[in-house]
Amino acid sequence: MKHASFLYHILFAILICSFIVRAAPSLQITKPPVVPVPSWTGPVQDPHAVAGQWFYDYASSTTNRRTHEFYDNVFPGGGGGPASFGAINGVVVKLYYDLNPPFNLIGFDILAMIINDTPALDPFLPGSNQHNENLSEIEQYAGELFDVKLTAEFAVSDILNIPLLWIPPYFDNFPHIIATNEDEIAWYCWTPENEEALTPYGNYYVPTWDFGNIAPGASASRVLSFSVIPPGLDLGDFRRAALEMSFNDGSDILMNRTTSLKISTWLDTLFIDMGTPYPEEPLRGSDCSVFHNIPEPAAVIILFPLLFIVRKLYT
Repeated sequence: MKHASFLYHILFAILICSFIVRAAPSLQITKPPVVPVPSWTGPVQDPHAVAGQWFYDYASSTTNRRTHEFYDNVFPGGGGGPASFGAINGVVVKLYYDLNPPFNLIGFDILAMIINDTPALDPFLPGSNQHNENLSEIEQYAGELFDVKLTAEFAVSDILNIPLLWIPPYFDNFPHIIATNEDEIAWYCWTPENEEALTPYGNYYVPTWDFGNIAPGASASRVLSFSVIPPGLDLGDFRRAALEMSFNDGSDILMNRTTSLKISTWLDTLFIDMGTPYPEEPLRGSDCSVFHNIPEPAAVIILFPLLFIVRKLYT
């Protein structure tokens, strides 16, 4: 009888897996499980980014934070799901060129879509970033994504809102791409309040768009608009080649694999998402990030891997 019960639970775990294995991960980015503390990677009100990723909202002139990050890992074999690397998808729908020779690219629009296909049980790699933060453990959230935000890590919010010096962990990528219809800006780099003389200081730099709540299996879309400061993107600029490819054949130009923790690199480049599980470029397989909150006070958490689920049934 006990043996039959064991088999029943094994079959039950396999059945559950069959429904939820094909999905993308959403991971907690508060501290813990992110380490180290202290890190001096947050704004003044949270200098170690214990509460997650911080944003400044234009409309309300207030700050807010998100506790989780959503990814578009590849399926099968890379921790993805039904949407695979299309769980975070971006297609260029408009290109704007200078009317004078050499006809450089001076603007573009991206139709961005986020599909909630949480959670994942397929193995995936954890992330890190340019500020030496990393995940110490992996827990997945499964359910509705609340107050979703997408950051464009290849763009600046304004030509006047940039670092004084482009030195690591900042990376310059001139001419700058400027977001023109963003809702918020996300924090990046060291807090000015740090006690270890870490420089350069950070600020709310990274353009961010609101996507609302996204239920399991549902999606949300926005048009993200950008201009390029003069002289624009010429024929030798790799970013222009990627943008034109996306416009011409509908290729996905947005990606965020689990190897990227929070805003892992800024400024990043633009790259076509070819469905490689963990592409080296853009850095850490990410040119954008998607953040969200979860229900309070409780949330459904799926622990990885499946063996852990089975083991807990008999202890």
